[in-house]
Amino acid sequence: MERQKLEVADILRRYGEAYRRTYRAWLSGAQLRVTNANQICRTAALGGHVEKCDECGQQRIWYNSCRNRHCGKCQSLARAQWIQDRQSELLDTSYFHVVFTLPEQIAAIAFFNKRVVYGILFRAAAETLRIIATDPTHLGAEIGFFAVLHTWGQNLLHHSHVHLHPIGRSRRRDLPRRSALDLLSIGILSTCTRLVPPVSPVVS
Repeated sequence: MERQKLEVADILRRYGEAYRRTYRAWLSGAQLRVTNANQICRTAALGGHVEKCDECGQQRIWYNSCRNRHCGKCQSLARAQWIQDRQSELLDTSYFHVVFTLPEQIAAIAFFNKRVVYGILFRAAAETLRIIATDPTHLGAEIGFFAVLHTWGQNLLHHSHVHLHPIGRSRRRDLPRRSALDLLSIGILSTCTRLVPPVSPVVS
């Protein structure tokens, strides 16, 4: 017998009201709206429409979706289009992967100061790569990269970190892999990030 798939909405329908009552003081208005939208998504609470077969008369009820961008069942087409748009922006070259993670003590502050703390994280990570890359003793090149913020880990616990993907070439030449690896070594990055707001780099 196939096991029934459990969804976030199922958990919210059972525990959502109790969760919001218990943690309301720590939840923002946006977070409250997200949990409520996910809870009532594709239920009678949002209304719906009836489909009827012209031949056999069989009817099927379809409830409306919440259309919240944080809902796992909604916005699939928009998400697919966003991914396709981002892929079209990628350059035809290799990329490296660097992760900068906030220390636990600072990450806790981000719960209440997201814009400020995450802004510092982005600036610190970006400045670190640029400072080291332009240093002629390391690479001596101006590099490009894109960054993506993640606030949760795979275990769904709070874990603030930013993924940076430097491209494998500078404005004038391909970067030798040895030089690029030297640039992205943890020791060098750690030394540099101590000069800016503290983050912990990881290279892969």
